[in-house]
Amino acid sequence: MPYTADYRLLNFNTYDEYLHSNTKSDVKKYLRSAKIIKQVIKLGYHTNATIYEEDEFYEIKKNLLDQINPVSHHFVLFSSYRTSSDPALCALAEREASNMQKKLSTIIFVQLRQRTGFDISGYIDYEDSLRLNSLQMIGCTNWQAIFEGRILLRPKHTDLSFYDWHSGSVYFNNTSNYDVMHMGISLLFKYKGDLKFIPVSVADGPFKENVKRTAILSPLYGMVVLYDHIVRKAT
Repeated sequence: MPYTADYRLLNFNTYDEYLHSNTKSDVKKYLRSAKIIKQVIKLGYHTNATIYEEDEFYEIKKNLLDQINPVSHHFVLFSSYRTSSDPALCALAEREASNMQKKLSTIIFVQLRQRTGFDISGYIDYEDSLRLNSLQMIGCTNWQAIFEGRILLRPKHTDLSFYDWHSGSVYFNNTSNYDVMHMGISLLFKYKGDLKFIPVSVADGPFKENVKRTAILSPLYGMVVLYDHIVRKAT
């Protein structure tokens, strides 16, 4: 049965709160029993507002929330918009689905020359960046535009790591998948799912079995390095 979009219902967490909001003070004064008050309000006395049954209240509220925050039961890969044959973009396209499915976790290292002549570089949590874009979060990376070749992938202050070669500014940030770690002068990322350490240097022998490091020469980006970690269940 279709109902009017009664947005007032979003102001209440429970059905009792909703009924209480429609209860006038004089009703509370003369009817001491909360059970009787509830029955009177449900019958529509002492109010001009439409009073819903409990199941109607929750059904209407759920439908309103679904309209405001629609849940997609399928998703289109951003890489399906790829128009470039650039090796780095092709490699990222190959990894997108497995990252979104949490079967693989890829960290992207990219270094770009700015118009000022100075570089910026950073490590990017690929799955985290894709998911933030899917949720259309403020400041997210536009992966569709990247795969379409309209913009370049640029590291940001909010990525796992960011370095401005001109100012010397360095930023480190934990993401939904990784904690940033330091072991001496070595930079490591700890994957939260299976607690494995991901080294960024091939010299970090104890953890090198946790990651496959792939360097890609890209006409668009120069040298891009992908760190692929096969996700395992924590033991």
